[in-house]
Amino acid sequence: MQRDIEVNPALESDQIEELLDDIEMRCSADLTAARDMATVRCKVAVEVRPGNSSLRTTNVVNGDTTELRSQSVTALTSAPLMVGDVYHLTFDRNSLDVAPALSVCDRCTMLGDSSFEVRFKFFSELALPAKSNSDL
Repeated sequence: MQRDIEVNPALESDQIEELLDDIEMRCSADLTAARDMATVRCKVAVEVRPGNSSLRTTNVVNGDTTELRSQSVTALTSAPLMVGDVYHLTFDRNSLDVAPALSVCDRCTMLGDSSFEVRFKFFSELALPAKSNSDL
């Protein structure tokens, strides 16, 4: 049984757009504030290796982190990485005292011919230091 959706004649098109813009602005501000509180913005060298231990010595991709959260990390690399693949990430312990971690790549964006922004989600939350030596 299909039911037609009726438009409320009391709201005009421009009023609907205003309300939607207001909702979007309020929600994004709250999300941005929450995201910024939980984010460590830092530039730390990271080695990205295949998650499979038998392939860990091959195909090493180096990058630099831009954002680090307890559940994810964003980095810039010189090579693209396959979304959905599992990777072993090793951070420069002199700059950021975070243990190596297994993660899955959930985003890879091409910024230029040899520049890619990748995001990894960790399988288990990381214990982040209060402040790193390399905060941006």
